Amino acid sequence: MLNLLFQSHAGLWRITILLFFLAFILLKIGKPKGKKITQMLLRLLYVIMIVSGLGMLIVLKFPWLYVIKGILALWLIWTMELILSKSVARKESGPSTKGYWIQFLIALILVIWIAAKMIRF
Repeated sequence: MLNLLFQSHAGLWRITILLFFLAFILLKIGKPKGKKITQMLLRLLYVIMIVSGLGMLIVLKFPWLYVIKGILALWLIWTMELILSKSVARKESGPSTKGYWIQFLIALILVIWIAAKMIRF
């Protein structure tokens, strides 16, 4: 059961990151309909990933490092949503998303490091 949850969870994260960048690119080249469809798919993947992540936490009996990883992953999802919602097409001038991109990179790096067991306590 754990292997099934882990494989689906890890694969969905890869797809999610790719879809996030695809949605951002679609927005920047002026394809709002494609961005909206991609963002809806992303939101579905977020829900599936949260459920599979919780399933793994339950099977593993909530080790605190993975609970922290889960919180960081929620932060990562939050920054991805903010980047897509606050970004606007090239023609328009909107608020800067630089701070959100920095948070995205920090959260992504920390989540990957914990998942790859590069961070241990």
